[in-house]
Amino acid sequence: MQSLSKIIGKRICCITWILSLLLLMVLLTFQLTHERHKAYLDANRTFLQMEQILAENQEELVKIEEAYKLDCIHAAEEVSRILDKNPEAIYSIDRLKQIAEETVVDEIHIFDQKGELFSGTEPQYYGYTMDSIESMNFFKPMLTDKSLQMVQDVTENMAEGNPMQYSAVWNDSGRFIIQVGISPVYFMLASQKNDISYIFSLFRVNPNVSYYAIDEKSEVIIGSNRLQAVGIKCSDEGFQFEDIKNKPKGFYSKINGQNSFCVFKKIGSSYIGRIISINYLYQDIPHLMPLILAGLMIISFILTILIRGYMDRFVVKKIQDVIQKLKLIMEGNLEERVNVQGSLEFLELSSYINQMVQNLTNANDIEQHINKALRTALKAGEPEKSLKCILEYLGRLLCGKRSYIFERNKLGGDDNTYEWVAEGVMAEKDNLQNLPSEVCEHWYKMFAENEYIMFENIVEMKQTDPLQYENLKKQGIVSIAVVPLRDSDNVVGFYGVDDPPAEMLAHTTTMLRVMGHFIEALLRTRDLVRNLKRMSYLDQLTQIGNRHALWEYIDKTQSKDISIGIIYCDITGLKWVNDNEGHEAGDRLILSACECMKKALHGYELFRLDGDELLAVCTRISEAELHESVKQLTGSMNEYAVVLAVGAAWKSDCTEGISGIMAEAENLMYKDKAAYYAATGIERRRQ
Repeated sequence: MQSLSKIIGKRICCITWILSLLLLMVLLTFQLTHERHKAYLDANRTFLQMEQILAENQEELVKIEEAYKLDCIHAAEEVSRILDKNPEAIYSIDRLKQIAEETVVDEIHIFDQKGELFSGTEPQYYGYTMDSIESMNFFKPMLTDKSLQMVQDVTENMAEGNPMQYSAVWNDSGRFIIQVGISPVYFMLASQKNDISYIFSLFRVNPNVSYYAIDEKSEVIIGSNRLQAVGIKCSDEGFQFEDIKNKPKGFYSKINGQNSFCVFKKIGSSYIGRIISINYLYQDIPHLMPLILAGLMIISFILTILIRGYMDRFVVKKIQDVIQKLKLIMEGNLEERVNVQGSLEFLELSSYINQMVQNLTNANDIEQHINKALRTALKAGEPEKSLKCILEYLGRLLCGKRSYIFERNKLGGDDNTYEWVAEGVMAEKDNLQNLPSEVCEHWYKMFAENEYIMFENIVEMKQTDPLQYENLKKQGIVSIAVVPLRDSDNVVGFYGVDDPPAEMLAHTTTMLRVMGHFIEALLRTRDLVRNLKRMSYLDQLTQIGNRHALWEYIDKTQSKDISIGIIYCDITGLKWVNDNEGHEAGDRLILSACECMKKALHGYELFRLDGDELLAVCTRISEAELHESVKQLTGSMNEYAVVLAVGAAWKSDCTEGISGIMAEAENLMYKDKAAYYAATGIERRRQ
């Protein structure tokens, strides 16, 4: 088996290499993402420059267009002035062409007041009106408003289809309209600056970068610095139009047979794209990664050496120190203590080991105390007395102010069934009967999870267990240790000690948990004794006291200076029922008789002496109350379908014994029975 130092060294080496590879992958991913983002930003800067160029060219174009329009108006006015001075030239084509050349215009057209073209440098149009051609219709508003001077946008002339700028004015006399046409050469040159091909030509710097303009509607490439691509579908070049529309951050595609990164932006009615080849985009990464890997290898080697040295010094060496101490302890030297303080963890480990050694030392003391406690408890003889002896012993041993046992009752509450209190401490047992189940609910949840209760100060439970906190606070308790009591797997109660010294809390809990098993056994023995006693003193059929219970009750009662009444009853006809209807019917008759007595003599002690004899002992009763009770008893017989022979005797003081009064009541019962048979004519022997 390898030493810890070698194992740690191998693990550290493996971990550093794995971390280096992971870091390399992270750096590679970062570099790829960085280059792609950089390409995206470069594309957007390019698009912004294009938009600026287009905007500037558009402004220049507007200015040139306005200047052209103004020149056209001036040219028309100049022609109008010449014709006003030379009206004979109106009908001379040669003279009009000469005037056109002098005024630097390309065409002259003359319309009459009705809008019909009757003269000009282009005779083929004579007879046309402003309604004849759509381009002429533009000037029709001048027929109704002679103050108008109009300039038409650049349009194609009718003769040759060349671009032409037409303008028109009325002559000074208002007899005809002069229209001139000028070829917008400079305006067309300026317009070419807004052409996509011209814009792309400004960015022909890097052969690895291409530009494309794709029409939104037709998906056709309308411009590119790769002239062969102009006019074809974008999909034929390798573009997916859905990517162009929906991936503004860029996408990868194979363009013109080359893997590329593409970024597009919509400008006007077209999508303008900047395409850069993957080889160019990531050209620096293959050279950068080996350098990074070499750096990581060097760092990993240095870290491995440093960490291994640190582990040897601050971990392995400290563990060896702990092992040496443990060897001494294992050899039986319980006075030895571990004091390794290289780190918080080793300090904590030392504390745990020392605590373990202390527990081993305390184990002998605990065993001695347990043996003494058991001997003391067993000498008591009875479970009840043994439980009280143990509580007293534990209370004194653990320096508590009070020790106690709580048991869960049939109603779900908790009863303080046993208690020991130190001298000068007020007993609480009578105040702690049938505690509501919610008071100890939190404790029972902890007991169900095999936990116990230990608080150096009950203030610690104020937030988590407020009901129990208030219950303990009323008793003036500060510290507490409580452990559960079980019957099989069920928690049936708990026992504990109040206010043990803080330094003894851990020892207190250990002692309680060990002694808990013996207390559980005593409680089970107590319950068994109680059940046996109950069975020996109860009549099994009627569940009232039997003859043994009667004489025990008489022994306790006749020593008291109180009045007493005895009601002696005999169930008439029981033998006949047993013989003729069976013993089950006889038992029902006995129970009916018992219920009859319970109703009439409620609150008094009832006993069954023999098969058909029932007796009631009524203490602290007057003679009149006794006779009234007998009257109620005889009056209830019909209700319960039973006949009782009744004899009652009363005595004001029972301190001299009650055997005489019992005999008197019995004699009176027999007389009542005889009178019943005499009155009914029933033969007694048959009953």
